[in-house]
Amino acid sequence: MKLYVEDRNGDKKYLNLSAPSRKELINQLGSRHIAIDGITYPISNIKAEQTSEAMPVGTVLGGALGLAGGMPGVLIGGALGALFGNEADSKDKMRVETFNRS
Repeated sequence: MKLYVEDRNGDKKYLNLSAPSRKELINQLGSRHIAIDGITYPISNIKAEQTSEAMPVGTVLGGALGLAGGMPGVLIGGALGALFGNEADSKDKMRVETFNRS
């Protein structure tokens, strides 16, 4: 999950911070505002977006690891990699939704 704020032009300014909620972000910063490039934004303007794209990576890695087992190994490894990657994507999506609702 990546945290960002949109500037006046609608461009995203990504933060090098991580927090499960805006309340936790306020606790980390010790303030209800954050200054980015000389502009102060309220924490309520900070949003989260999903960054994990683990499913495609997991599929490829699982398939590559399955090469030792021949074609059945590639298929089984790819399927398992996709399954685990999909789970990681689902967790990231849930974290984003939780932050944006906070």
